[in-house]
Amino acid sequence: MNIILVVIDTLRYDAVGANGGWIRTPHLDALAGRSWVFDRAFAASYPTIPHRTDVMTGRYGGPFHAWAPLRFDAATLPRALADGGYATQLIHDTPHLVNGGHNFDWPFHAWTFVHGAEVDRPWIDDRALTYLPNWAPDPLFDYVSDGDWPAPTDHTMVTYMRANRNRRRDEDWNAARLFAEAARFCRDNARRDNFFLWVDGFDPHEPWDAPPEFVRLYDDTDGYDGRIDPRALFAPGRSPSRSPDPVAVTRRLRAMYAGKVSWVDRCFGRLTDALAETGLAERTAIIVTADHGTNLGERGRFGKGWPIHETEAHVPLIVHVPGRGAGRCDAVVQPQDLVPTIAAIAGLDAPAGLDAHDVLAQAAGGERRRRIALTGRHPCAWAQDLDAPLFTVFGDDAYLQWRPDPAEGRLFRYAQDVPLDDPPAEEVAELHATGLEEIARRGAPADLLAWLGAAGQGPPPASACANPAPAGYAQYWDRLYNRW
Repeated sequence: MNIILVVIDTLRYDAVGANGGWIRTPHLDALAGRSWVFDRAFAASYPTIPHRTDVMTGRYGGPFHAWAPLRFDAATLPRALADGGYATQLIHDTPHLVNGGHNFDWPFHAWTFVHGAEVDRPWIDDRALTYLPNWAPDPLFDYVSDGDWPAPTDHTMVTYMRANRNRRRDEDWNAARLFAEAARFCRDNARRDNFFLWVDGFDPHEPWDAPPEFVRLYDDTDGYDGRIDPRALFAPGRSPSRSPDPVAVTRRLRAMYAGKVSWVDRCFGRLTDALAETGLAERTAIIVTADHGTNLGERGRFGKGWPIHETEAHVPLIVHVPGRGAGRCDAVVQPQDLVPTIAAIAGLDAPAGLDAHDVLAQAAGGERRRRIALTGRHPCAWAQDLDAPLFTVFGDDAYLQWRPDPAEGRLFRYAQDVPLDDPPAEEVAELHATGLEEIARRGAPADLLAWLGAAGQGPPPASACANPAPAGYAQYWDRLYNRW
């Protein structure tokens, strides 16, 4: 059985039409209709690189992984599959996987990087920066002054413009090229029954920049042609409260995200079409998930952040295995569960010592092996803001933004954007205690657990909060590559 894992960055659970969402995703919906769909999948380590470490290793980071390179000595999913006779390939346009020495190419037999996403840095160019063809000034964003928006002085905008300097047709966009490469891989390997393909797509991550016809699907304002004002792509352009017409700005920003989701869905269809055309569909499992979601105006916010809410942690998970049935499952799932699930699909034993579960076995048996889900950043990030919740505990009916003192935790009902003013003390206490028990079970250091159990009195222990990244490592976007 061939296996394809598709990780789509920044895709909310409710952005998929099959999950009751309002965005048009016909290709994902078609896959969902013949698959097991998991309605309670949540991110764990947050965001991009920590999540990939979860999936790559199937292990928790005590309790969460840090943003750090993948260790060369880490036991990984593709390495286990290779040992079991699989040919492994990574195709990605997520720059973080290889830029900055993050090392996620290392466990694969082969890998292909598609340029063009945010914070990519493929080219030095001394020509003047110009608008991309689908960009145009829009009076709606005149509230962003020339001194506010990043323009050519910000590395994110500069590298993005350089990476896409030759973009003219829909086929030139990075998401289109990503899934075209994945489709080509399937055609080149149509006779195989032993490949593992990891497709890692950065869109619909910011910038919410999509072909005009897709943006127009969600904003049909008279006179608007779907082109994007680059001031809308980055803060403070994503601050509608500063605008004289916040309703119109909010509608436009939501349309930009939705347009990018529909565009990614269109590109994803190239992969499923290739599976059908080659006959691989009958002998290839395909799994689609996301690392995290995002905010679309909830609490006045656009984009991800922390403390982590449902909009950021609740992710889609679609698992299709020919002959294994279809339906919906309410088992609580976390990214680590993908390792034993994929190992079982491959007919292999899961690596020893994993605290993870085969989700297909749970779906078929109607089982739930987790009481809660935990989502958060590595403790090295907690000390940066001790007044903020440290992580989030997702239960059956509500979620708790966890703080050492349970009286300071914030309880939310699902699909509600504000915490309860007078939350039931018993419910808060149960989620608080369960969350602490769970991070202890997942291997949090003893000195950190002692600090948490003492209601966070004093500074957190330095030994438990040290960043595990190797000496000399720095997050590469903090460097001024754009000065060239």
